[in-house]
Amino acid sequence: MEEDTVHFHEMGLDDRILKALADLGWSQPTLIQEKAIPLALEGKDLLARARTGSGKTAAYAIPLIQRILTSKQTVREQAIRALVLVPTKELGQQVQTMIRQLTAFCSRDVRVADISGKADISAQKPILMEKPDIVVSTPSRVQAHINAQNLQLQTSLEMLVIDEADLLFSFGFEADLKSLLWYIFLSLLIYQAFLMSATLNDDVQALKELVLHNPVMLKLQGSQLPDSSQLQQYSVRCEEEDKFLLIYTLLKLGLVQGKSLVFVRDVDRCYRLKLFLEQFSIPACVLNSELPIHSRCHIISQFNQGFYNYIIATDDARNISFYKEYGVSRGIDFHNVSNVINFDFPASVESYIHRVGRTARADNPGSALSFISHTELQMLAEVENTLTGEGSHDSVLKPYGFKMEEIEGFRYRCRDAMRSVTKQAVKEARLKEIKQELLNSEKLKTYFEDNPRDLQLLRHDKDLHPAVIKPHLKNVPDYLIPTALKSLVNPLKRRKKKKNKADGVMLSSFKVINV
Repeated sequence: MEEDTVHFHEMGLDDRILKALADLGWSQPTLIQEKAIPLALEGKDLLARARTGSGKTAAYAIPLIQRILTSKQTVREQAIRALVLVPTKELGQQVQTMIRQLTAFCSRDVRVADISGKADISAQKPILMEKPDIVVSTPSRVQAHINAQNLQLQTSLEMLVIDEADLLFSFGFEADLKSLLWYIFLSLLIYQAFLMSATLNDDVQALKELVLHNPVMLKLQGSQLPDSSQLQQYSVRCEEEDKFLLIYTLLKLGLVQGKSLVFVRDVDRCYRLKLFLEQFSIPACVLNSELPIHSRCHIISQFNQGFYNYIIATDDARNISFYKEYGVSRGIDFHNVSNVINFDFPASVESYIHRVGRTARADNPGSALSFISHTELQMLAEVENTLTGEGSHDSVLKPYGFKMEEIEGFRYRCRDAMRSVTKQAVKEARLKEIKQELLNSEKLKTYFEDNPRDLQLLRHDKDLHPAVIKPHLKNVPDYLIPTALKSLVNPLKRRKKKKNKADGVMLSSFKVINV
């Protein structure tokens, strides 16, 4: 109940942390923060399971900062006191950004360094020689610095955080992680530890035995996704050609409002869909493992800043090296995503949960729409069983009431566009983008700072143009727009006819994507 909620100012936090929280606009803690922060401040080890977007990073970062500030009241020696282990470079940058925001008013007393990037080991040595209070990194990079004698934790480490613990094993960090934990064990260090994870699988349970001492376990949600009051989940039956027809209609007629992530099954398909949308002058960018790390972060940054609304992504679990390096559906913080569209349904329940978990984060509403072909019905059933429980007759993914026959007039345009999107065009598009990124990769590191007015030169939703662009496809003739949609497509008419319903095309669930 509301009266039982513990607020930040009641947790005994330093005034400088409270001021930073106020600047962030955080009026009260999320559930994980409310439960975890007081326990962590008492010095307890924590094993916390909470879904992505629930505020896990701040739940451990605030106690780290508070403990360092308290320690420095009596101990003036500069030392590395906290180590945060993450599975991806992108998540490392995200964690560092969050900690810097929380230390905005005490940055001289609490310094953080992210060494998870691809920079040469020797180039990062000066950073570690300054002994930042908090080091953020992947296990392999930490182990490399220990081997090079750039990093010593034997006498100073007080806090260890393992974030997204369930991913560290699947990303191939098992050997490095165990080696690092053995190094800490031999150092006879007494430290406080936090394990944060979206799932508590067998690997996480094994890690718990290695890292934690009499931990408090926090399992803060029954469902791994928000309920229907915050997240609306829909599905629509459509086969291959209809998928392209439907995505064209939703995007071209502006029926999708807000920033959207579109997931497909593999990288080739990312480019196929991008080239298809280009035929209609619909800008989108591709996010995949072939792009350099700085480019991937740049794409996400521009998406978060609102430079473009659509990212086409994949999380192909069959490619292990892809997951080690990329993993778009986990560990990357996309801001204010209104919609997730599963153009291709994911290959596992976990993938579905983490794709859809990109929207409806914190207190924001969101929607997810999945296109389902006959070959994907079995996986849809598995997702339903997981989200509702075996034997339940309830459906989490409600039918999206879109009448495909109403947009039949657009089909010939889609077929016309698809004739230009050949296998050779997809191949050339991939090669062109890789070459362009290789040319720009060194510049991307400092480009924003040195050339703030030239962002347009590095836009990632730029046309690839290996396919023949047909000018007549750019505009939509008014006669092709279904009568029931005309007032929705035209903003001026939409305001005049606000009460009209598009029952001829969709059911009352029209605003599933128009959130």
